[in-house]
Amino acid sequence: MRLVVTAIALAGLSTPAAAQSFPCSGASISPYPALVATDHDHRRTAPAPARLSKAFTAFFASFDDIDDDNGDGHGDLQLNPEFVSYELRGVGPNDNGDFAEPAISIERPNRWYTSPDLVPIVDLVEGVDSRRLDDSYHGIGNIWNRGHLAMSDHAQRISREASCNTHNFWNASPQANDLNQGPWQHLENYSAAASNKYRSVWIVTGPIFDPDTPRLTIGDEGELPVEIPDAFFKVIIHESPSGIDSLAFVFEQPNALNSDGVPVPTISWVNCKQANSLGHRYDHRPQLVSIAEIERRTGLRFFPERSDRQSLIDARATGLWPIEERYWDPGIAVCARQRSHP
Repeated sequence: MRLVVTAIALAGLSTPAAAQSFPCSGASISPYPALVATDHDHRRTAPAPARLSKAFTAFFASFDDIDDDNGDGHGDLQLNPEFVSYELRGVGPNDNGDFAEPAISIERPNRWYTSPDLVPIVDLVEGVDSRRLDDSYHGIGNIWNRGHLAMSDHAQRISREASCNTHNFWNASPQANDLNQGPWQHLENYSAAASNKYRSVWIVTGPIFDPDTPRLTIGDEGELPVEIPDAFFKVIIHESPSGIDSLAFVFEQPNALNSDGVPVPTISWVNCKQANSLGHRYDHRPQLVSIAEIERRTGLRFFPERSDRQSLIDARATGLWPIEERYWDPGIAVCARQRSHP
């Protein structure tokens, strides 16, 4: 893969949209075109995808197929994406010099969209009455969220329709409620601020399944068994004339059955809604790893065509990029209004 650094003029950056309500359709299948042509290059830093992959307006996704995930010699299905990748363009400053997000005006669909492209995979699961993935998540949202991999707010920088289309299972894994709505959300806010400073960043993110841990799933009897990840990774990539810089993170999500036989996370996180009252400050430095570590735990292969691939994947940052407060959305009202990082 050959990466070409492209200069993006401020005039070409996304600008805030007019604030008005846009309810996402409640149809079972999204009525919005999956892919509307833009000049975003969501695959630019993506690993080699699985056989089942799909391009959307706001992201590119690779979905797990019936391969041998746990090394037992038999094909299995995790019913999760392998990864999602996307280019996140920065917003330009407004008249006040603030880098404000477009008005978050979509009304999210209560039920996520069914994708006909996933039907051949879903049909391979035996002994199932309900073949709608959304049913497997129903009723367990206070423990496991339909965790966005490409953030819907990031997609809204492109269009509201693109943001609505993030609500499908090409783009979701079971993610612990307080992880999803805590440190993961703050890191998404950081990613947005970084894109404002650098004008563009690339994000590759997805679940991690460790073969030596018990395979636990969500979904009641008769529903599709969706495997719960043991961890999540996120790689943020910035290109400049001097080369490629990256930040790679792994957020562990250990899980086990409780006394009622329900899978639950076995560690806790601070939800953004409680961060202010607890005086909590998010610090992602303990989650920094090398891309090589992510490759080891996922089987993915980053930068396969670059001659400097080894040095890129072996690098491990010791701190986050300095993103000054002015690049953060001044309207952030969650995560203790933390527009900074240690």
